[in-house]
Amino acid sequence: MQKSEIEIKWEKLRIVLKEKNLDGYIINRISNFSWFTGGGNNFVAINTEYGASSLLVTEKKLYLLSNNIEADRMKNEELQGLPFDDIVCVWHKDDGLFQMAEKIAGNKIGIDKPDEKFEFIDISNLHLPLLDVEIERYRKLGQKVADAVSKVCHEIKPKMTENQVAGKLSEFFWSSGTIPVVLLIAADDRISNYRHPIATDKKIEKYVMVVVCVYEKGLIVSMTRLVAFEKLSKDIYKKHRAVCTIDAAFISSTKAGNSIGDVFKNGIEAYKNTGYPEEWEKHHQGGPCGYRTRYYRATKESSEIIKNGYAFAWNPSITGTKSEDTIIVSEKGPTIITENQNWPKIDIEVRGACISRPDILIL
Repeated sequence: MQKSEIEIKWEKLRIVLKEKNLDGYIINRISNFSWFTGGGNNFVAINTEYGASSLLVTEKKLYLLSNNIEADRMKNEELQGLPFDDIVCVWHKDDGLFQMAEKIAGNKIGIDKPDEKFEFIDISNLHLPLLDVEIERYRKLGQKVADAVSKVCHEIKPKMTENQVAGKLSEFFWSSGTIPVVLLIAADDRISNYRHPIATDKKIEKYVMVVVCVYEKGLIVSMTRLVAFEKLSKDIYKKHRAVCTIDAAFISSTKAGNSIGDVFKNGIEAYKNTGYPEEWEKHHQGGPCGYRTRYYRATKESSEIIKNGYAFAWNPSITGTKSEDTIIVSEKGPTIITENQNWPKIDIEVRGACISRPDILIL
């Protein structure tokens, strides 16, 4: 009989319990909660890494730790059909939930956030490789986000403000059940001036960059697109061709068996070969992703070996332009999950393979 998603993940946590000699483990971090429950959400505020309810995982049983404000919603909407028993406190006494967890599980408990009482143990390494069911959810999210970004970008007009573009994107995302966790919009000179351009009331004239990281059921996709309303300078097109070539170098070498550090080195070599050897130092280049926008920023020292089922978002940039999509590694190689057929492409030949990268959309 095929094991369910939560059974597989519970087995992974049981190994941690055994290795660390723990009686139980408390999950509170939003990314870990979504990972363990197959897409459940435990947050109320979205500007925090930690949730309003927790899970207690033991060798034999699973528990929901919640106050009376959240408990019914969590059981009915986030954990429906999952084998959790309830530990519920009235809201003004919910600081006692972890003490109740001790009485149930024992004195030696791990936790996924800094805590004076319990041992902090990071379990984000358990998120990857993604299971087949997670990859399918991720692919659907990638297409949903790519289609929304393409539609909005085709509707952008000069004199719109960056905030108006952000508002249109937000409407598409929220109305489709997704949440924009990063939304950067840069018009004209702000593309060159800032690597992280938070949207402002600046009006668009000739050129705009759209950068999004979008969340659904715990998973996050990232992508960047560029739109122009007239022919740009030869320098920008040269830089964009170069950054696409660099991105293709990152993507093509993101294969099972390679180290993340080696992929990074290939990308940095591509910066040099395209004539922009110092640009990589002006911004990080991305790294593994999934239940976080990036688990960490890749460097040449990153020794982790890539496996099938790993997800990545590389984001090389050259002043004035950028290239970024979300990819999943499989036996067939890296697959881009945020492509849209209505977007112009640049085909880059890398080591005998053709990698398509998004061109600048001219409206």
